[in-house]
Amino acid sequence: MRILIAGTHRCGSTWVANVLGQSPGIHNVYEPDSPYTDILGTVVRHRLGAYPALEPDQPSSWYSMVWDLAFAGGWPWSRSPVARTIGRELSKSPPAFRDQGVALLARGVSAAQVRHRPNVIVKSANCAFSLEWIARRYHPRVVIQRRNPLNVVSSWIALNIDTDLLDDPAIRRHWLTPLGMAPKAKFPSRVAEVAWTVGVLMVALKETAARHPDWIVISHDELSSNPYEGFVTLFAQLGLPWTPRVRAYLDAADDPSFVVTGANPRSHPNEQTASADGANRRSQQATQYQRRLTPAQIAEARSVLNDLPLGAWGVSTAEV
Repeated sequence: MRILIAGTHRCGSTWVANVLGQSPGIHNVYEPDSPYTDILGTVVRHRLGAYPALEPDQPSSWYSMVWDLAFAGGWPWSRSPVARTIGRELSKSPPAFRDQGVALLARGVSAAQVRHRPNVIVKSANCAFSLEWIARRYHPRVVIQRRNPLNVVSSWIALNIDTDLLDDPAIRRHWLTPLGMAPKAKFPSRVAEVAWTVGVLMVALKETAARHPDWIVISHDELSSNPYEGFVTLFAQLGLPWTPRVRAYLDAADDPSFVVTGANPRSHPNEQTASADGANRRSQQATQYQRRLTPAQIAEARSVLNDLPLGAWGVSTAEV
């Protein structure tokens, strides 16, 4: 079994991957294409950009290197602190030496691990523009996760996440120009730039999902409001067994002191503690942006997002 969970950074997909990963026989691979979590992501960013934009039939040995290994189960030492330290040092090597060395190692590991054929869930926040490329080659069950874009924007700003996709020629050629989403020469503020970047990523996810009705689209906001019903449905759609361990994890994860596991270096301390009134983690998610953004920033982000073809994925008129 191969499952791909795709979304934007800070859409809550780590939580979803962790819940699904409680099902028996599942192995999770987190962000194999991100330079913040995997040396392969560093190579991909150098060769294809932070958010690769590949056409479905476009050949790419560099991108294949990442997904061959991801769907074979990822690096066998991925949770080793020593391996992560070595990876960080290797990322500082001269690019040509680093890229070829990492590619050789990744292909060797992929070939060795494919014999085991694990049931794999791969989570990625960098593949929005290449979903059909991945789907054509690896045939995973695809789960697209969306979230109230104001919450995503507020989290990106809190964590100072890069918006460097704006200058990628492939993204302009394949996505921005056809959908009439040309960026401004200069954004008036960091809020406007982040809102536009988050919105473009969400448009790519939305447009691609619309072409594939067999893909599953989930909402972080809906899961947060009713996790048991939402996850029972998702487990059934994916053919995964619902077990007492899954239910226990959901109960534990709702506690505000619970620490989320997984390759997620972009966590925020406010998401690991209770609110002033002792509310659980889940109940805080829908209004997170109100605690992180000023009313003026919210209005500016809404204005930018409303100009993009997000439809039902955009900001609800009920949002304040």
